[in-house]
Amino acid sequence: MHDPAHFLPSFVWRAARDGVIQYANPWACRYLGIAFPDLVGRHWKDFIHPDDIQPVLDALRQMRDGTLLRNVDVRLLRTDGAFRWHTLHLQARRDEEGEIGETVGVAIDIHECRHAWAMYEASERRLQAAFAGARMGAWEWDMKTRVVRMTAQLAALYSFPPGTEAVLLSEVWDRVAPEHREPFQRKLTEALRDGGPFEFDFVLEPGPGTRRWLRMRGHPEFDRQGVLTRVYGVSFDISMQRADEDRLSLSERRYRALVESTGALVWSADANGEIRPSGGEWEKFTGKSAEALSGWGWLEYIHPDDRERTQEAWLEALQQGTARTLTFRMYRRDGVYRMVQAHAAPLYDDEGNLQEWFGTTTDVTPRYEAQAAIEARSLRLTVAMQAANIHIASLELATWTLFLETGGERQIHETLTYDAALARVHPDDSATLDRYMRSLAAGDNPGGHFEFRVRNVHGEQWMQGSALLQRSKDGKPLRIIGSVIDITERKHMELMLRESGRRKDEFLAMLAHELRNPLAPLRTAIALLQKDQETEAHLRELIDLMRRQVEHMTRIVDDLLEVSRITQGRIALQVEPILVGTAVYHSVEAIAGMVEARSQTIHVDVSDATTWVCGDVTRLSQILVNVLNNASKYTPEHGRITVSVQADEASVSIVIADTGTGISADLLPKVFELFSQGERTLDRSNGGLGIGLSLVKKLVEMHKGTISVQSPGPGLGTTVTIRLPRLHHHERHSARALTEASMHEARKSLRILVVDDNRDAADSLAMLCESEGHVARVAYSSEEALESAPTLEPDVALLDIGLPDIDGYELARRLRRKGDTTPMLIAITGYGQAEDRLRAQSAGFDYHFVKPVNVDSLLKLLSSLTVTR
Repeated sequence: MHDPAHFLPSFVWRAARDGVIQYANPWACRYLGIAFPDLVGRHWKDFIHPDDIQPVLDALRQMRDGTLLRNVDVRLLRTDGAFRWHTLHLQARRDEEGEIGETVGVAIDIHECRHAWAMYEASERRLQAAFAGARMGAWEWDMKTRVVRMTAQLAALYSFPPGTEAVLLSEVWDRVAPEHREPFQRKLTEALRDGGPFEFDFVLEPGPGTRRWLRMRGHPEFDRQGVLTRVYGVSFDISMQRADEDRLSLSERRYRALVESTGALVWSADANGEIRPSGGEWEKFTGKSAEALSGWGWLEYIHPDDRERTQEAWLEALQQGTARTLTFRMYRRDGVYRMVQAHAAPLYDDEGNLQEWFGTTTDVTPRYEAQAAIEARSLRLTVAMQAANIHIASLELATWTLFLETGGERQIHETLTYDAALARVHPDDSATLDRYMRSLAAGDNPGGHFEFRVRNVHGEQWMQGSALLQRSKDGKPLRIIGSVIDITERKHMELMLRESGRRKDEFLAMLAHELRNPLAPLRTAIALLQKDQETEAHLRELIDLMRRQVEHMTRIVDDLLEVSRITQGRIALQVEPILVGTAVYHSVEAIAGMVEARSQTIHVDVSDATTWVCGDVTRLSQILVNVLNNASKYTPEHGRITVSVQADEASVSIVIADTGTGISADLLPKVFELFSQGERTLDRSNGGLGIGLSLVKKLVEMHKGTISVQSPGPGLGTTVTIRLPRLHHHERHSARALTEASMHEARKSLRILVVDDNRDAADSLAMLCESEGHVARVAYSSEEALESAPTLEPDVALLDIGLPDIDGYELARRLRRKGDTTPMLIAITGYGQAEDRLRAQSAGFDYHFVKPVNVDSLLKLLSSLTVTR
């Protein structure tokens, strides 16, 4: 009868006190590739990896201290020259004197288990590196316990204390900005109800004064009964697209499995399958005696869910009579079920009859835990990549080979050379991306996100990515790991918004210009009507009404054009030292008529008359007049307006306060927005487009100043504070005053040629000139003007610029030869920007008037001209 160890599918040996092998079972001989006679007499050190000899000696030394059992992990040399990991279970036997005489060893192959654990650790490192490269925060909600497990990056994003790995779900929701909590809850409820991946944005407010936009992408998980159990996902900061502000290192530090070294349970069974446990390992493992486990009693210690399946598999093995490996969960004495693997081998007699079975049962829980962790980790990574639509790339710097893992419903893995990958990038972006990658590979820190376009079957796509350099232990660059996401939709929206803004600015400019043409003849006609001294009183009132409305509409058109110019960056300030007191008094004088008409009082307080600022005289006047005009417009009759100037070492403050209608709290933050207005009555008695303060704010900022508006509320008045940098040391300057064009004796009558393709504008302007005693002739085209000029010999030519045949610039050159001074050329045009005035000057124009023409200024100019022939 053979020793039971003879049939075991495990490595079994016996060695003398000096380490010489006395016995080895057939399994050991086959593994070592040495016949039994040749094996006996050799030392056990010959078959153990040199680095593992000392741990074995230490185990043997400890056994001499009284312990007769000891386990140690070693690498055993296989017949093919490879070393494989085994758990060596050592048992000492004492001789007749009580001393240790020999040692019995049973080695269980754990190489695959060690390999699986190494794969798990490598996968963990790659996952951490990929999430760190993506700069995202990952999370997992346990909906049963209402606990959120999160990465360190997400904890920092939510301003949780360092080291926070788990919090209550309510703590996360409390950090959502109050005004976003209801939409957040609603969107999340809808997403979880639908059961699919979801994505939405919200505002996070982790602390006072700290707000940021987050984008959340997640995937819910339900149990078999359809009950929501957990939700996985990622969140990342989308408020700023810069690396220093959204660098999130995504890593998960959960699922740290502790693998314990366990012993093998040796057993035998008769031909009917009744088990006979061998040795005391069974009792140590289960806490039960061998008698309780004998026969079919061992089934009682198998997990209920595995018991029937294991029994059927064992009965099948008995029926077939072949070797079998069974895996199931078995009860341990500490109350924990462990995953074990049982190897059973049949023993036949010489006639081929089944005699008995021999086997071992090994605790393989660490291997299964590692495998389960790898699968779970891989599943979470897949879900996260699908939810975030992330593409992860790993560039091996040793070979410059790129491994690309594409997220989405269908995972795509691709390996290609760096040059081949760069060839897919848009030619305009490839050089920039290449410089970024080579700078990172060289150990530099280029910082920030990078953007580039790729061309594929879907057309041209915009991608945004971030990357980091992974180094070896000695600091050498190993690989670049990065992640990219598709931002094509966002880029298209940005381009659409930019184009929409450009078209809006062009429309405002064109609208303002086109509105000037009909206003010009209206203003001229009103001026003609006002010259009639015999007009009845009620008609004069109607004329005054029309004049006021035309002036009001002219101001609106001017504001529109100013906003368009500033938005397009087409205004340049002509700065010079300015006395603030003078600017304030001139502005108050400009609106004095309006204040008087409304029976209002205005009080001016300039404490220091020598306070200077550096600015554009015209624009500063425009700022003050606009604010004063608003103060008067929104202050009822008999109201009060105050203007005060205060100065310190750094700045000058101009404060304009009124006792008017005030501003409501909801409108106050929006008063500087374009087209922003408060609540209006149906009659819109206050008029305006809501662009005045927007224009004022832009002009103040161009002067490097600030403007603020305060109001206690409706009916409590408004205070506007304009703060400009103070000028302390200024050079002497010459201030140009508006004077008459000429102080020479005026001629009583001028010959005037009026050219405009707008017949109403031309005719009304000619009538206005004739009302002053001048001789006027009208031409509705450039060709007609050139025909009339030799006969008329005009002293003055009033020319429209936008003529259909020959424009006003060319007509001016033809009407007055180079070197001549007549006729005097005056541009009458809807184009009033600085470049338009310069172009008119270069074409030979002497004066430039913008439609609708200021009638008083034009008539004053004509009356002051002295023509010499």
